[in-house]
Amino acid sequence: MKRTISLTICLLLGLHFSHAQKLRFKEKRAVKRISKHIHYLASDELEGRGTGSPGELLSAEYIAAYFKKCGLDPHGDNNGYLQQFHITTMRIAGKGTKLAWNQKSFALFGEFFPLSYSSNDGHAKSEFTDVGYGIAADDLGRNDYKGKNVKGKVVAINLGSPDGIHSHSKYIAWHGIQKRVDEAIKQGAAAVVFYRTDDGVEEPDGELSLTMKPSAVPVVYINAILDPREIRGEVEVSIKVLSDTEFGHNVVGFKDNGAENTIVIGAHHDHLGRGEIDGSLATGGNLIHNGADDNASGTSALLELARALDKKKAWNMNNNYLFIAFSGEEMGLLGSKYYVEHPSIDLTKVNYMMNMDMIGRLDSTLVINGAGTSLKFKKVIESLPTSETRIAKIKTTESGMGPSDHSSFYLKQIPVLHFFTGQHKQYHKPEDDIELLNMEGEWFVVQFMLGMIESLNDDGKLDYQKTKDESGKRRGKFPVTMGVMPDYTFDGEGMR
Repeated sequence: MKRTISLTICLLLGLHFSHAQKLRFKEKRAVKRISKHIHYLASDELEGRGTGSPGELLSAEYIAAYFKKCGLDPHGDNNGYLQQFHITTMRIAGKGTKLAWNQKSFALFGEFFPLSYSSNDGHAKSEFTDVGYGIAADDLGRNDYKGKNVKGKVVAINLGSPDGIHSHSKYIAWHGIQKRVDEAIKQGAAAVVFYRTDDGVEEPDGELSLTMKPSAVPVVYINAILDPREIRGEVEVSIKVLSDTEFGHNVVGFKDNGAENTIVIGAHHDHLGRGEIDGSLATGGNLIHNGADDNASGTSALLELARALDKKKAWNMNNNYLFIAFSGEEMGLLGSKYYVEHPSIDLTKVNYMMNMDMIGRLDSTLVINGAGTSLKFKKVIESLPTSETRIAKIKTTESGMGPSDHSSFYLKQIPVLHFFTGQHKQYHKPEDDIELLNMEGEWFVVQFMLGMIESLNDDGKLDYQKTKDESGKRRGKFPVTMGVMPDYTFDGEGMR
């Protein structure tokens, strides 16, 4: 690997000066471009860029126009820059949703309700057949379906577990609803009714998920404590879910250098709209979530990188570059998941992926997640100069998993990096606005990324390294629970 300090890295040293020093003309121009992008993307005009909204489409069209200005080839649908994918915007149980058992009708939402893995419509009527915990694991010495023919039957499944619901359970892989529904369908069941035998087992969520893929059969929960010996007689289940769909829009541009491998550079451009997207922490309703840091900051950096890498130089010609502004990230990485399943290039030719999500609040520490996904990443990160700079400290984590779009590529065995400048109390609130951003700091993050690309330029295709999934331990972005907001840049014992 080449370790000489080349022009870009020298610039990195020279330009990351103390706060007291002034920016030179070219640096001011770069910061002005970044600021211009963010001011548009995080403006009230775009109304929070909720996936499938008019504001999200305006954002996508703005990005596409800039990709064209940078000379990138369109790599979306129909020779355009936009790649569309369906999203579900509404999913509500309708009047046709019914449960009747031994001629007693149960009240929807009071005595029963459908679960997210249910089909959107369907009907089944049969003898009610209890299959215990719905576990079919011969390797664990248990098969609740043994000796039972459930083909065409409505089956009842106990939400509990033979040895209790806890992290040390022998059957922990079967605690989830989806696995048990999948097994019931495999066994031939026509519908699934979940129940509890005691209050110690948590009730399932009654809100129908917009992102979970419906199964092939009706799936409901009966809101009663039952004795399995009571489960007999005739049962009838009908499902009628009202749903609506819209389009999300990825924006995809390609810089073809005629190289064998391609670097993917991404950031999500969607946000929470007026709070209608799940995840808002606002105390009031119908407020625009401009998402200046999350993630107008990453999207503007994506545009600046597209501009920089469009210029042909010796150090950036050994790879092609694919730039993707993802949508649907706030709904569960929908856009990046869709792209890796419907790629516009051969994913086996992807060298590595760089993702920017919330890089607009640089104080002194830049967090880089995924540093363990290639053996070469850490060496390069450590070799780049940061002393006497506004990036005073680099903090790395190993895992390629986390709640942002790099995870979709990591799961395709591609080395990934996620750049992040830390959590803040405005996260997922309408207060995440432009005035709180460090525009100059964001430009320094862009320069650091260019330095990494240059340092890896002569190394060919990087190795992929599987890492331990730490997404539940230290994530790129945490959900805020119990009133706790973690400081990701803290390196001391415990959590600050």
